[in-house]
Amino acid sequence: MSNLSNEDHLDEFLENSLSGYISTTPKGEIIKANSRIAMWLGLEREQLIGKRMTSILAVGSRIFYETHLAPMLRLKGFFEEVAAELLLSDGSKMQVLINGYAKKDENGQPQEMRLNIYRATERKVYEDNLRHAISDAENTIQTERELAILREQFIAVLGHDLRNPLGAIKTGSSLLGRSVLSDRDKSIVSTIAKSSLRMEELIANVMDFARVRLGGGILLELNEVMIEPIITHIIDELMISYPERSVITYFNAKKSVRCDINRLSQMLSNLLANALTHGSVDTPVKIITEIQDDILKITVINGGRAIPTDVLETLFEPFTREANTPSKQGLGLGLYIASQIAKAHGGHLTASSDTKETSFTFQMPL
Repeated sequence: MSNLSNEDHLDEFLENSLSGYISTTPKGEIIKANSRIAMWLGLEREQLIGKRMTSILAVGSRIFYETHLAPMLRLKGFFEEVAAELLLSDGSKMQVLINGYAKKDENGQPQEMRLNIYRATERKVYEDNLRHAISDAENTIQTERELAILREQFIAVLGHDLRNPLGAIKTGSSLLGRSVLSDRDKSIVSTIAKSSLRMEELIANVMDFARVRLGGGILLELNEVMIEPIITHIIDELMISYPERSVITYFNAKKSVRCDINRLSQMLSNLLANALTHGSVDTPVKIITEIQDDILKITVINGGRAIPTDVLETLFEPFTREANTPSKQGLGLGLYIASQIAKAHGGHLTASSDTKETSFTFQMPL
């Protein structure tokens, strides 16, 4: 059993502590110090005895100790985790945290001020990192604001500066088409009209792509509609361009659907046009529409060769087309925009393909 007194045990503990320890008189003169604080300061422990506590603090901490901490010890009896700077013997400074406690006599008067001092190097690094993180976050917010402005300007350029001259071309070709023209001139005017429509579609796709990738997303105007008339109208429109092809429809959808009719038409028109363009001319395109368990499911199926597996994996990514059909026009945005329209409706678009048929399936919860 140890013969040391409680006071001796305390002294031994403080001497071997990993933190610094200083005890002062109520007036701030140092009467005890452990080896740890002396080592940090670059002094012998005996050199600290008799010094004032404020003499080992940097100027800012010295003023704060005299005006705030010392009075707090006398009145309140303690303070916790106060950041301060020690002034080392070589003139450098050390970031520390100080806990203070006033030992009082039986009359409640301060008898001894005890200070535990902890190195705050890691905390300082943490605080610096936190400040940098806050600064970076503020810079990021500013960058996002600037990008939002750029996005709106970019979309405005597409919507105004490109569509306006295109509108003039469409109007001009329409007026020429009503004139008396030779067969050659009629063919040229027809080509201009078709190219104008194609350009209008490309501009719309680029605008949608810009909205999605720059943060705006696909905007929807939702209404309750029946789905069958929408699909029938899309088929009628496309049959003008593909009079030699046939489309078979199967409908089992008696409920109304809450959707954006224009966006849904855009998506389905893209899927059907792809089926008519890439599918076998000898096989009818099938469109199967059904509602089961409050899920709308529309599948567009065409015959013909299979889509290669590596192409199938990237089919809904922007600017991708089948490598073996380089003659097909377009930017490779159609299926990407279609998938984003499906996503905006809370649904998804999938594709599968084998040697017999290729199918694209849109599913959406009602």
